[in-house]
Amino acid sequence: MQFIESSIIGLRSAVITLTHGATPLTFILFPMVHVAEQQFYDEVAARARLCQLIVAEGVQSRFVPVQEWMARHHRGHLVDQAAALPLETLGVPVHWEADPGASMKSALDHLKFRTTDAVGAATIGLARKFIDPRDLPSVDQAEAYDDDYLADGWFDRMVEYNARVRRDPGLVCTLDAIYRDHAAEQMRVGVIWGAAHMPAVTAYLCGELGYKAMSAEWLTVAHARS
Repeated sequence: MQFIESSIIGLRSAVITLTHGATPLTFILFPMVHVAEQQFYDEVAARARLCQLIVAEGVQSRFVPVQEWMARHHRGHLVDQAAALPLETLGVPVHWEADPGASMKSALDHLKFRTTDAVGAATIGLARKFIDPRDLPSVDQAEAYDDDYLADGWFDRMVEYNARVRRDPGLVCTLDAIYRDHAAEQMRVGVIWGAAHMPAVTAYLCGELGYKAMSAEWLTVAHARS
């Protein structure tokens, strides 16, 4: 199953619909790239509005004002997801990866989170400067779980650990809870997370729960350079 396709025409993301023969609960996977053309995020938003629940990566924008400010100040035709895809405005309930409001109980907690927000803003700036989505490789389920595919450098392994190994289990647990609570409901759940997390999602939903990919719709993330 391929989530991101990199080719001579540019970078594309596959919106994948997973269905189950024994339950009406449907999962819609949105493999995200966090810097893209605005049209990509507009197309994701249009499809996400048809869901009854969204499972989203990150936190609400009001908790990360510095990152929100940084995301809105960009150059060129590529934009940041944090500014271009305001999930809170879609009219659909959103289950965020983290809820800072529940954990910030002291002045120290607020200071730690403000520091994290500032670091996140710096990361957005660096990513914008050095990473072009059109240079990203394809992402598919086989590659993501092939040991030979993982980079050997310490930085790449650190990114691998923080981006997938540390966070994938929490995402899978969230989807499992949604399945247990809503399996009998006619419901569409949109999973709007980075493409690197989708192999873990499909491994669980398709492998453990018996879901099958019924359709895939390709959206253009960024057109190739002219």
